[in-house]
Amino acid sequence: MMTRQILASGVLAILAALPASAQMSAYGTAARVNGVEITNEKLEKNFEEYQSENNVNVGAIRHPFRITEMKREVLDMLIDQELVWQVVQDRDLYASPEIVEQSLNRILGQFPSEDEFVTRISVEGFTPESYREHVRRMVSGQLYLETVAESAAVSADEIHDFYADNPDKFEVPEMTRARHILLTVHPNANAETRAKVRERMDVIVAQLEGGAEFAALATAYSEDSSKDNGGDLGYFSRGEMVAQFDEAAFATEVGAVSGIVETIYGLHLIKVEDRQPAQIVPESMAQQQIYEHLLEVKRRQAMRDEIATLRASADIEVLLPL
Repeated sequence: MMTRQILASGVLAILAALPASAQMSAYGTAARVNGVEITNEKLEKNFEEYQSENNVNVGAIRHPFRITEMKREVLDMLIDQELVWQVVQDRDLYASPEIVEQSLNRILGQFPSEDEFVTRISVEGFTPESYREHVRRMVSGQLYLETVAESAAVSADEIHDFYADNPDKFEVPEMTRARHILLTVHPNANAETRAKVRERMDVIVAQLEGGAEFAALATAYSEDSSKDNGGDLGYFSRGEMVAQFDEAAFATEVGAVSGIVETIYGLHLIKVEDRQPAQIVPESMAQQQIYEHLLEVKRRQAMRDEIATLRASADIEVLLPL
């Protein structure tokens, strides 16, 4: 749903208006939140969108309880959305018209034309006017929750403890930087074709032995997109390349060129430019990354806690067997 495009990831999971089941009656009330109704129709539309966004094929689900669980997830998100909107109204925390307009323009920019945009939102049950109000609700709720999240803080001790408790997250594996020259060979090529390609590679090998620069030969002969950069593949760790290439690259000394290596892509020559041993990132270098990670975790938790607080003091009636 386009709502999801408005909200930042994290806030999205709390506010996004997700989709509803076609098996449910389109009439009546699914829930009440402090007396405000969430209709079955709204739930149905959101559950349908949920199925689309998550590639859910309801017909393929064997256990009815799983469908019920998904519907309840959707209804809970709609309840949370309504709770936040009620706070926004009570505290007069509406997003400014400028912010709402910016959000609308970002969404509109994703469509080839305004007509296609109007067609899409009409399928979701909106008119241009009601969709603008919908965006206003979503953005206002987002801004409110972001304000709540501003209380999150991370201490130096927490950063140190995370580093100490998660040593595996700061291991950098052995890395190799290499260039290659690739002459492609189809996996189903016959022996004669393979022999001809090998002859072409032998010519390149002879030029290397005669003093030609590897990068220049890669640019001239390689049949890989890296040819535009002299065959440079950058740094990679073990397991990132296909097995034969990987083995040869890590077995070849820095500055040396491998023999001809055959993979599913064809024939390669590999020149190793550099190798970096496995190492542990020092805590001092990891502190900023840890801080940002922990801060995001705490911000999300602050939003969840606020939703829980709002739920605890709200009058919520779920009128469906979910």
